[in-house]
Amino acid sequence: MRVGIVVSGIVILAVGVLYLLYSSSNPDYFQVAVFALPFGCLNLGFGILTAKGGGVSLPSNAQDPVKMVVDRGVIGSTVYLMVFSDKKLVLKRLTSGSVTVLAVVVFAVVGLLFAGFIGAAIGGLTAFSLQEFLTQRRRDATKMGNPLSASGKGDLEFAYADLERVQLTKSRLRLHLRNGIMGIVISRRYPEKMRPIIEGLISSSKMAEPI
Repeated sequence: MRVGIVVSGIVILAVGVLYLLYSSSNPDYFQVAVFALPFGCLNLGFGILTAKGGGVSLPSNAQDPVKMVVDRGVIGSTVYLMVFSDKKLVLKRLTSGSVTVLAVVVFAVVGLLFAGFIGAAIGGLTAFSLQEFLTQRRRDATKMGNPLSASGKGDLEFAYADLERVQLTKSRLRLHLRNGIMGIVISRRYPEKMRPIIEGLISSSKMAEPI
């Protein structure tokens, strides 16, 4: 369950109920209530069905080819699932910022036309909730499949042997490549658990000091 999405659903439902109670004095309020109540239920449903992110997970079996999975790494506006093996790092594309922005704009415009600025806000929140729900579904499907295969559209793969240097900071994993540096944004809660695993997978000569 995602608490933030559940809370937004409850807030939208409360707004819908409030507008419904006062709809007798202003007919426009009824239209807002008709929009807010089902969308509040929708957000509540997304929040309940969307599992909490797995954070940094390690396999229980030492023979597992997957040595560590990080549920969220961001490059630019694209979100990836990060999968570490003995020999490589695979980034499985989950969603892109452009898709999220498009969904927010569409839902917000629909809300604006139907229920004014309040409807636009409700539509925007619902778009984010829907995107989180779909991202989690894709994350679960990726873990159930072959997470070490970079065969999907937008997937990336980096062999440790091809990396010149690796640096893990408080909020980023920096991969020093021959043609530049790729920075992957991660949660500040992750590095402490990631560091010993990465140091065990990558040669100490390639590990840069954290900053």
